[in-house]
Amino acid sequence: MIPRRLVMSAFGSYAGREEIDFSQAGPGIFLVTGDTGAGKTTIFDAITYALYDQASGGRRDGRMMRSQYAAEDTPTFVEFSFQYKGQDYRIMRSPEYERASKRRGKDGERKRTLERSAVTLFLPDGTEYPGKKAETNRKIVEIIGLDAGQFTQTVMIAQGEFLKLLSARSDERKEIFSRIFQTDLYARMQQRLREEAGALGGQMKDMERQEDQEMARLFCPEEESLLGRLESAALPEERLEAVRLILQYGKSREEAAKRQIGELDKELEKVNRDLAVAQELNRRFDYLEEARKGRAALLENASAVEERQRRLERSREARLVCETFKKREEAGRQKALLEKGIRETAEKIRQAGQQKKELVKSQETALLEEQRCRKEYQVLIGQITQVTDQAARLAGSRAALQKWESQEEAAKDRKKSLEELRKRLPLLRKEETKRDICAQAFEKSRRDYQQAADAYLACNDAFLQAQAGILAKDLREGVACPVCGSFNHPAPAPLPDRAPDQAEVKAARKRRDEAEKEKDRRQQQLLEAGQHCAACLQGLLTEGKNVVGEAFSFEGEGPEPILDREETIRERELQECRRKKEESREQVRQWEELEKKRQSLTEEQAACYARQEEQQKKAALAGDRLRLLEQTVSQAEGEKKARQAQKEQAEAQEEALALEAQKALAVSSFETEDQCRGSLLTEEEKEELEKSQEAYRQKCIEADARVKTLEEQLEGKQPVETQGLTEQKAGLDERRQAAEQEQRRWYSKNENNKDVREHLKKIYEKNRKLKERCARLRLLDQTAGGSLPGRPKIDFESYVQRRYFQQIITFANRRLEAMTGGNFILRCRSMEQLGNRGSVGLDLDVYSLDTGKIRDVRTLSGGESFMAALAMALGMADVISRSAGGIQMKAMFVDEGFGSLDDYSREQAIGVLSELAGSDRMIGIISHVTELKESIDRQLVVTKTKKGSHVRWKH
Repeated sequence: MIPRRLVMSAFGSYAGREEIDFSQAGPGIFLVTGDTGAGKTTIFDAITYALYDQASGGRRDGRMMRSQYAAEDTPTFVEFSFQYKGQDYRIMRSPEYERASKRRGKDGERKRTLERSAVTLFLPDGTEYPGKKAETNRKIVEIIGLDAGQFTQTVMIAQGEFLKLLSARSDERKEIFSRIFQTDLYARMQQRLREEAGALGGQMKDMERQEDQEMARLFCPEEESLLGRLESAALPEERLEAVRLILQYGKSREEAAKRQIGELDKELEKVNRDLAVAQELNRRFDYLEEARKGRAALLENASAVEERQRRLERSREARLVCETFKKREEAGRQKALLEKGIRETAEKIRQAGQQKKELVKSQETALLEEQRCRKEYQVLIGQITQVTDQAARLAGSRAALQKWESQEEAAKDRKKSLEELRKRLPLLRKEETKRDICAQAFEKSRRDYQQAADAYLACNDAFLQAQAGILAKDLREGVACPVCGSFNHPAPAPLPDRAPDQAEVKAARKRRDEAEKEKDRRQQQLLEAGQHCAACLQGLLTEGKNVVGEAFSFEGEGPEPILDREETIRERELQECRRKKEESREQVRQWEELEKKRQSLTEEQAACYARQEEQQKKAALAGDRLRLLEQTVSQAEGEKKARQAQKEQAEAQEEALALEAQKALAVSSFETEDQCRGSLLTEEEKEELEKSQEAYRQKCIEADARVKTLEEQLEGKQPVETQGLTEQKAGLDERRQAAEQEQRRWYSKNENNKDVREHLKKIYEKNRKLKERCARLRLLDQTAGGSLPGRPKIDFESYVQRRYFQQIITFANRRLEAMTGGNFILRCRSMEQLGNRGSVGLDLDVYSLDTGKIRDVRTLSGGESFMAALAMALGMADVISRSAGGIQMKAMFVDEGFGSLDDYSREQAIGVLSELAGSDRMIGIISHVTELKESIDRQLVVTKTKKGSHVRWKH
């Protein structure tokens, strides 16, 4: 991964938009320098945040990322462009933060709104990756090949992090490696082995409890031999044999009970057979007695049956006579209905005549009203035509009014724009004055810096000349020069009369540095003032051309006369628009009055036409109703004649049926018509009497047949005494029930014991397998957990991490030897030297190449610790890159720590980093050490101001 460009907007200590072009750094080492708190580390926080949605320190709060110096309308985002494997990628990411709403509330104030976090990834072909936020984050990790933790250990190396790795205890180092190399898989394997071993131990205890439960469930007869055999059984095989003998004894007792039940069943079968024959004979004698009693009871009801039969016969006779009565009555009802219909038809004819007179009068009135409406309609048509012609002449007045109103508003806007443009001219003069003041201040600071720099160079040259004179004064011919080694000294440097000392040189250099800082500050102020002035000038020029036209310019006579002429023109234009608008408004008023009058006449015309049509409909409706009424009268008269004829026929039929009814009553057994009607039965009564008679006859037949059959079956036989047989059967039943209970009891016990024996077999077999597996798992658990007796306490995860640790130390020592000049190297403590208390395996020692002795890493000095920690961090970066699939990161950033080194160690460390960078790698160092500023040409300078920080390249 090679950084190309970084843009930060309102991020961290940067108030506005800051852009860093990393192509200006090129391959090799560059320095990130600036005051404390200026925002040096924030640059690398922004890179990490763009890639992984978190800063290099792990903070994720968007409110913490947004700059406190930013304006409300400045958005917070980071844009990072980089190249990976020859492909260019670009990421834009913004955090969640609060900002002022673009809209104002009812009170005129802007409320706070929440800006949601977002991320966009642009692929090498320029297209946007289509995934959501989580998918985009995973895609970036897939492209880079490193997660956030690995990235911060290989690319963003913070001083506190790699010093922590150097001085950490074995257990602390284990946590760090677990996070970086993701070795928690092996810890989970350890935990899994421990859990499985514990689970197997629990299963074995469960098997023991199950065995005790099964033995408690076993039924053992009160036999001394069986009890003793069971109590003495210690091994599983002995217990199973004792259970088998108990089961065998129970089977024998069960079979004995079965045999006794069989013998009793044979005796019961004979007794039951004899008792059944006797009981059946006695039941038949009882049935005969009951049948005789039932037949006698039926004979006692004979008189009531005869009475019911007589009622049925009189009902049949009365029904025949009453049929003639019904016919006579029906003829009378028919005659009465016809008389009623004749009266109703006559009334209908009378009402129709009255309605006819009213309809004729209504029709005549409607025709007269229709003629009057037609005349009024013709008059309205003429009035509407006259008003429409007048309104047409004023129809364009509304459009003209809108046109002049629009032109008036446009003229007002142009005049207002001219006024606003004139108000902004003093702001430009103010910015120009401020720019001129900054230019004068910068020129003065530049001259001061040049004087301080010349003074420093003169002082430093005089100091160096003095050093050469001091060395040359002791030279002798034939004696080697301590500088070049020559034995001849043809032109030794003279010793000056007055030479500055080292303190004076440092003071001159300090004055030069302070003057340089002042010059840079003044230059930045001049640059900002010039940018503001140019932006203001460009804004005014653009706005002026938009308002006035291309004639607007700050050259020649200047903008003020141009604005004066333009304002005069616009004022005349505004007055003309207002005059035309008033004329159009009067015409619109006249046109609106005519339109209202036309609308009123049109509505009156429509109402007149509606009344005319309504009267036409009334006249037509009256004519239709007259025709229908005449048809109705004609039909009613015909209906009246038909009903009169039907009435005469009904009267003749009624007289004939009355004579027929008198004759039928005379020949019947009834004296009066009421007596005849009283003998009638309903259908339900008739059906009930018939059913009762039929049921009585059937019962008599069945009773005679039952008595006759039983008398024939029992002829010559007598009832039998059954008490002796019953008592014998009860005794046998009691004995059989006792034998059956004994058989069931032993069957239940035997089935229980059989079940216990099968369960014990399964328990013993499962317990045997569990013991074998548990022994293997306990050994694996102790090995993986580092708890084997007499062995170092190094667990499986630490053992795997130890291999990574040894690789890190190998890579680290290659660079550490170069940094220290072969003074010491790092060593991973050997297995023989590890203790058996606490977590071990990742312990670090220092081996002195000079003395051959080993000492604790915590005995290193501050500078030695920094070099060792830096070497460890570089070694870890190498191992992580290899473990991540040979990923080659072409960029690395180291944060602070060089201040603790002496000049020699610092030069060695820089040399190692330069060698690591080579010709294709970029390494950035964050530091405020003055010597690094002087030795590293390419510098990214971070300047802190009261309104936020700024960055710039310095070569």
